[in-house]
Order: sequence, then C-alpha cells, then structure tokens
Amino acid sequence: MDIHRLIDPKRVILDLKSTSKREALLEIIENLGKSEGVTDVAALRKALLDREEIMSTGVGLTIAVPHAKLPSVKVFTLALARSAKGIDYDSLDGQPVKVIVMIAAPDNDQNTYLRVLASVMQVLRSEPNRKAILNAKDAAEIIDVFKKAAD
Repeated sequence: MDIHRLIDPKRVILDLKSTSKREALLEIIENLGKSEGVTDVAALRKALLDREEIMSTGVGLTIAVPHAKLPSVKVFTLALARSAKGIDYDSLDGQPVKVIVMIAAPDNDQNTYLRVLASVMQVLRSEPNRKAILNAKDAAEIIDVFKKAAD
C-alpha cells in the first residue's frame, strides 16, 4: 500500500513542542484538522482522546499510532510527528515515544482502514526506518522512507 501518498508534507511535524501525551495529541490533531479530508476537528479530537483513554496507542519501539474512524473524515488522512526527547506516552513497553503517526479515516471502509494501519506499522517496526525518520532533515525525507518501504 502506498502510505506515502496519504502523508501531506504539511501534516509532518518535525519537532513537537509538546512534552506530554495529551499536549502532543492535541498539537497533532490541530495540524491534521487543517486537512481538507477532516471536516469536524472537534469530533476527531474527541474520538482520538476517548480512544487513548480506553488503551494507549503507544505500541512500543518508541512509536505511537493514534487512530480513529469518523463519518466526518472524507478521505484517509495521516499526520506524522517527531519528538527528539521522547514523550511519556504510557506505551505498552514503558518507553518514551519519539514517532507518532496519527490516522484519521472515514468510517465506511474498514478493509482499507486495516490495510493502512498494518502498512504504517510495517514501516515503523523496522529499526532502520525509525532511525531514518528520526534523522530526516525535512518532511520529504520522511515521506521517502514510507515510499521506499512500499517499493
């Protein structure tokens, strides 16, 4: 799956200002909410924060993949953010999170939703890919990591 096509360079935050999980989520949601694919930022915020209350999307390996499906999301929209210091994210492995990929998805395409989530995880599970994302100088280099992984 060509995940790189779903990541707009404007949705890449090279250095999160936030230092807490909630602040980081809100910072990314604000950025993602500017996308044309997201028509109700308040609904996206509520869905993502509620989802985090149920179970952390900090999956380990210094990554988190918060995600939500909503009728107010018209097309699959992704954002990526980095934190050089790491954020205490209540991750499954207890480690700070350095790479967050947020997925906003339409609520009517479960099959694609699962494929997008699986593809993002496949890229992020690779240590060389994570290092390349953390060392990238700009959004284009980060998107290129996803493009190369799809080849």
